[in-house]
Amino acid sequence: MGRNENGTARAALIAALNLADASPSERFDRIVRIAREVFGVPLAYVNLLDDELLHTLTPNVPDELVSGPVGWSFCQLTVRHPGPTVIPDTTADPRTADLPGVTHRGVRFYAGVPLILTGGDVVGTLCLMDTRPRDFSAPDEAALIDFGRWAERALAGALDHDRLLDVVAALTPPPLEVAGYRIGAIAVPYGDVSGDLHDWWSDGEHLTVTLADVMGKEQPAALLAAGVRAALRQHQGRGPAAAVNTAEPALTEDLGRAGAFATLFHARVALDTGLVESIDAGHGLVVHLGADGAHRMLRSHGLPLGLHHGTDPRTAGSIVLAPGDALIVASDGALDLGNGTVDTLADLARTFGRTRDLDAFFETVRLRSAERAEDDVTVIVLARERQAPDGRNQRTSSRTADAEGTSAAGV
Repeated sequence: MGRNENGTARAALIAALNLADASPSERFDRIVRIAREVFGVPLAYVNLLDDELLHTLTPNVPDELVSGPVGWSFCQLTVRHPGPTVIPDTTADPRTADLPGVTHRGVRFYAGVPLILTGGDVVGTLCLMDTRPRDFSAPDEAALIDFGRWAERALAGALDHDRLLDVVAALTPPPLEVAGYRIGAIAVPYGDVSGDLHDWWSDGEHLTVTLADVMGKEQPAALLAAGVRAALRQHQGRGPAAAVNTAEPALTEDLGRAGAFATLFHARVALDTGLVESIDAGHGLVVHLGADGAHRMLRSHGLPLGLHHGTDPRTAGSIVLAPGDALIVASDGALDLGNGTVDTLADLARTFGRTRDLDAFFETVRLRSAERAEDDVTVIVLARERQAPDGRNQRTSSRTADAEGTSAAGV
């Protein structure tokens, strides 16, 4: 069993896989479905075993228990050996004759192989069961090993995916307190991970805000979005035009190789004056909401990243964010929250304008996304505080924070 003799390392890996309590998955169901057909057995399972419990990822019948004590299982024997464990007649083997599977379920045959991840960590088993004794030949054992390797690759993919979720979560900007301003965002992925990127940072004099929307969904788009973030972060001390013009050649090459493009809104706010300089690369989903409730769309006049192959550098536009004003920036998935047109952004602006409360607004976006969205939805709000007659800022919301919604939070 290598490093897993005390079960501790195995338990940690199973926790990282995040599969023990998950719903049945076709990638594992397909493996056991074909195994049942190939070997002619009624039961086949992909199981995970920690030091106390066995968790099956592939229940064979409705309402079948999906976890139970390891000590009651046949698979406790399998994880102790590197090769197949075959028991032709469970009633004739003292190791298994008294197990509940034999005495209560009538299992008379068992064959299993351990599932080993890279590094030699045993995390589970792939096993076959029958209600009658049977022989199991050397070719049968070889075929069972092949099915085990298939299940191992599926498990390794789950672990890689889980690590990707950790990376994506690490790229989410932390809540940011900036005197005189409130900034927050909600990101609701359509799948497990999003192709939208939002980011912000401040040097005390300026606040930089980014929203990018990479064509596509899930892992490929999320990886490309992480690349956009990294490229812009390398130039975070520069204005929007200088940062984008410097980073764009390499981004265009990366996006082109992937056959993708990304829309981008990248802005820098002078905190003392509220002057907002921005580059809009094919995004065009930005609303300037005035203190009086009036709003106007900020139009895009440039192509997305990956499609701008001209030699002309991008030039920044500018507006002033006066006290009481706000910018609302959304990805195109937010259009699903309304009628699918830019009128949806006007509706979002009116919704925020009614209360100027970040938490209430983001909860509305989250609920609408759960009901209607068919794409990743990200919305950023940057609001400049009103000023009281004595010159102090008046806050209109209880908190300044990132209201990030992730697949792990179930939104």
